[in-house]
Amino acid sequence: MLDSYRKKGDQQAVEQLFSMYNRLLNHIVRRHVTSSGEPYEDLLQVGYVGLLKAVQGYEVDSGAKFGSYAYAMIDGELRHHRRDTGLVKKPRWARSLYAQVSQATVQLTEKLGRPPRIEEVAEEANVTLEGIHELMRLFHETDVTSLDGEPDLSAIKSVRYENFSLPIEDRIALEHALGSLSEFQRKVVYLFFYKDLTQTEIGKRLGLSQRKVSRTIASATGTLHALLRI
Repeated sequence: MLDSYRKKGDQQAVEQLFSMYNRLLNHIVRRHVTSSGEPYEDLLQVGYVGLLKAVQGYEVDSGAKFGSYAYAMIDGELRHHRRDTGLVKKPRWARSLYAQVSQATVQLTEKLGRPPRIEEVAEEANVTLEGIHELMRLFHETDVTSLDGEPDLSAIKSVRYENFSLPIEDRIALEHALGSLSEFQRKVVYLFFYKDLTQTEIGKRLGLSQRKVSRTIASATGTLHALLRI
C-alpha cells in the first residue's frame, strides 16, 4: 500500500492508510487539543500532514514499525505547529530578544569553534543569566500542562548599560505601556518619536490638523507617563 502511493500517488491507497491509522491520528490530535485549547479541526489538518510525511519518509528496511514511525511524525508535526504558532503570539519584545540571543549563540559558536556555554551567551547578548533561563522557558515550554509556574519575566534584565540603547527591562515596560494606547495613538507616537516627523508632517500624512496631532501626543505621553511612573 505504501509502495502504491509512492509510485503512483494512488488516492485510494491514501484513503486506506488514513482509515487504518485514523484512530491513532485522532488520539494524538485530541491530546494536543486538550493541552493547547486549539480547535480540533485545525490540529487535525496538521496531523494529516504529519501522517503524509510518515508515508513518504518511512523505510521498510529500517526495522521500525510503521505505526511507531507515524506516531512520532504526527506528534512532531503538531509540536512544530504549536511551537511556531506560539512564537507568533509572543510579544514583539520577546521575539526580538529571542532573535538577539539566537544571533549571539551563532556568533559565539563561529568564534569559539564550539557551542557556547549559557553564561557566555548571556554576556554576549547583554542579558542576565536568570533572564536567559526565563526567556528559554517562555519559548520552549509549549505544553501548558508541563509548565511549573509562569516564567518570571521580571528576571529578564540587561547586564550592563549600553549607550543609545534602553536596558531590556525598560524596553519591555515601554512596549507594555504602548500596548495600552489606542491604535491611533500608537501610530502618532510612532511617527513622532520613532520616525522623527514634525507635528505638521504627521498631520499631512494622516489628514489631521496640527492641533489634533499635538493633543494626541500630549494625551498619549500623559498615559505613558502614568503607566511608567516616570
